[in-house]
Amino acid sequence: MKRIWLVLNTKSGSTSAEIVRDFETACAGYDIVGRTDFRGDPLPDAAALDAAGADTLVVFGGDGTINAATCKVDDWGGTALILPGGTMNGLAKALHGALTWDAILERAATAPAHPVPVAVCGEHRAMVGVIMGPAADWFRAREAVRHGAWSRLGRALRFAARKTFARTIRVAGDGPHAGRHRAVIVTPLADGLEVASVSTASWLAAARLGIEWLVGDWRQGSDVHVSHAPEVTCTSSRPVTVLFDGEPASLPSPVTVRAGTTRLRFIATREAAEGA
Repeated sequence: MKRIWLVLNTKSGSTSAEIVRDFETACAGYDIVGRTDFRGDPLPDAAALDAAGADTLVVFGGDGTINAATCKVDDWGGTALILPGGTMNGLAKALHGALTWDAILERAATAPAHPVPVAVCGEHRAMVGVIMGPAADWFRAREAVRHGAWSRLGRALRFAARKTFARTIRVAGDGPHAGRHRAVIVTPLADGLEVASVSTASWLAAARLGIEWLVGDWRQGSDVHVSHAPEVTCTSSRPVTVLFDGEPASLPSPVTVRAGTTRLRFIATREAAEGA
């Protein structure tokens, strides 16, 4: 890790102009061969990274930023360093535990790198999680909480609750999740997918689950059933609302999510710390 290309998202949940300045100062020991301001600049592809002589793509942002930037260069021969710059930071936690971005940067040069599991659906993928079905519209409420937009929170909660009960999504086949549900949540694992089906039976249960999803561990809910599978297919009479690492998409039915693995290798300082 000597020549790095930076991808920054200053609008992510836990970044600011001051933090970005501190981060760039901390990177002074590296040769910065390129920089991308996410949302404003086009993301680099493998050819751009190779032309610049980069050996590491450093992404400082949230899970959505990370997914977009690394998906673009999955066929690249270098490595990726993920730093926690969002709100949830799911992939950063998996790779680095509770380390802060500056502690990760200090350890990165000697840490191992390897592919990570993904949930794949056509051209879309998620390294943290996929949410399918009408309850995916809770993401609007979650974004309101993240950004402190309390004036929009009430409207977002009401909209999500209406969508949750107006429609369902059906899991195809005869497995443990077969049938209709309010949402299907898929998490990529090293040995396949964790599939969680959510079936709320009342407004109170939906509200409780929504709160748990916003601030707690939704897997513990009585309306949630969890199992493991290599893939899951969902169907609907309408286009399916899907979140890939928090980024929304509307896909035609049926929607099949399969287990996969990135070709791009990710630096994991957590492994280095645990092996010390």
